[in-house]
Amino acid sequence: MQITEERKRRVIDLYFNQHKSYAEIAQIEKMSPRDIHAIIKEEKARRQKYKHEKQQQEISSKAYKLFSEGKPPVKVTIILNLREPEATKLYREYWRLKQLHILNSIYKETNGNLGPFLKLYKQLINQRGMTVEKVVDAVDIAIHKLPYMESLYKQLKDEVDKMQRTRHQLENYLHKLKEEIAGSKELLKSYSSSCERKRQEAENLNKEILRLEIIISRLQNNNEEYLKIKKIVEEEHRYC
Repeated sequence: MQITEERKRRVIDLYFNQHKSYAEIAQIEKMSPRDIHAIIKEEKARRQKYKHEKQQQEISSKAYKLFSEGKPPVKVTIILNLREPEATKLYREYWRLKQLHILNSIYKETNGNLGPFLKLYKQLINQRGMTVEKVVDAVDIAIHKLPYMESLYKQLKDEVDKMQRTRHQLENYLHKLKEEIAGSKELLKSYSSSCERKRQEAENLNKEILRLEIIISRLQNNNEEYLKIKKIVEEEHRYC
């Protein structure tokens, strides 16, 4: 037979308020100890849950108060002896209470990885002295112009790569030219030495020709003298 809520309340009152034993309650309510045990067990679980919820509410209230005073989650965790997941959960609840829906959404979307946002805040606002409005404008410009900038960057990169290839080709060509120039210098040096030898040989030949011309001239002069003397002798013989 199903036990009514009224009988359950009476059993609970007898056990918790009047401190009756299971045997006394069974005699008063004409109920089996097994049913009494089930009712008491259920009530204990309910009271334990209520106690836990009340404790959580007290912890939540204290945490919200500490957060409102500017205490960081680490401090609140230490003060209230909480674990990190519980402190994080309370901090997010505090955001919702403060109508910080956007921050909570960002936290969810990034799986709690707020490091890049904090880095952006420190660099742009703290270090460079930008206002929040300027940061928003900068982010908006980045969002709308980033695809164009990426395309422009790709074009510039392609141009740079092309110029690098051209430069490499020109360097190779210049290296070949230097080698050809060095070879031409060596060849020119060889030609110059050969020309110097030829000039020296020509000069020697000219000297030899001059010497021979002198000898020939002397021989010619001597031959003319000889012919003159011969002619005189022949004439003398003829007259004789």
